[in-house]
Amino acid sequence: MGDKGPRRGSIAYWHRKRSARLVPRMRSWSFAGKGLQGFLGYKAGMGQVLMIEDSDSPLKNQEVTKAVTVLETPPIFVYAITAYQNTNQGLKKIAEIPTMNAPKDLRRTLTVAKKSKMKVDDLHNHKLADVRVIVCTQPGKIGLKKTPEVAEIAVTGKDANEKLAYAKEILGKELKISDVFADGEVLDTVAITKGKGWQGVVKRFGVALGPHKATQRRRRGGSIGPETQGKVMYTIPRAGQMGYFRRTDSNKRILKISDVSKAKEVTPAGGFEEYGTLKSDYIVVEGSIPGPQKRVIMLRRNYGKLATKKADVRKLLFNSAQ
Repeated sequence: MGDKGPRRGSIAYWHRKRSARLVPRMRSWSFAGKGLQGFLGYKAGMGQVLMIEDSDSPLKNQEVTKAVTVLETPPIFVYAITAYQNTNQGLKKIAEIPTMNAPKDLRRTLTVAKKSKMKVDDLHNHKLADVRVIVCTQPGKIGLKKTPEVAEIAVTGKDANEKLAYAKEILGKELKISDVFADGEVLDTVAITKGKGWQGVVKRFGVALGPHKATQRRRRGGSIGPETQGKVMYTIPRAGQMGYFRRTDSNKRILKISDVSKAKEVTPAGGFEEYGTLKSDYIVVEGSIPGPQKRVIMLRRNYGKLATKKADVRKLLFNSAQ
């Protein structure tokens, strides 16, 4: 280690590239529990709660203050059913069956189908491997914006027929956050982090400044490798894009799920900074999550299948503006 200290910056994520889309892409699902495997919400802000510590820590059974994040979760609309078959190259989508009563704002995001080429019952004639649903958010109901976000969410079931039966039941309907998750349940939050643009090596990786008298420029970093190597390794800190990355934060417990009638309990005086007041259902999640205010967050059912443990929340501390 010596005088240089430990290396700066993590190489766990490579390469550090801007996300291609605002709605995070989901590569896998846990298939635990019942119903949908995820939900979409919008990050409102952060605050604190006074609660009884229930983990195995020295402060167990004592009152502690913890940081929490509030997400507004207006109802999502189930727009279509997607069916997949197994092939040599993996899953292949063979059908997408939309509903005919899609919200008008959905036209801002995609081309809404006027009629369906196939019916849901026709899928029973195919050997299905998986069935999922396409949902869209409804930010217009909370006055956030007009353009909804669209995402594909997995459905739980013993086999494809059971998944298809549930998907048919919810097609063309609205689902609330309480229909998918419950108080005390543990979930994963997947989102796009706050973008910071092009940054140098000092801010991007935290490398030390060069000495005054030995370098011409202090923030250029150190050596980038041997002269005869002919290439720069990816482990060398270099300037580039910082932020706006897809990141997953696991094991976040839901401390509270409530409707808009109790929104004053968690809304600061004057509303959340850069967000405003809550106008729909919301959840309070323990800890912080990626992304700035108003960013869409994918709430995914946890992989670890952790048991539901309701928190003993004594007081919500949202009395002043953020």
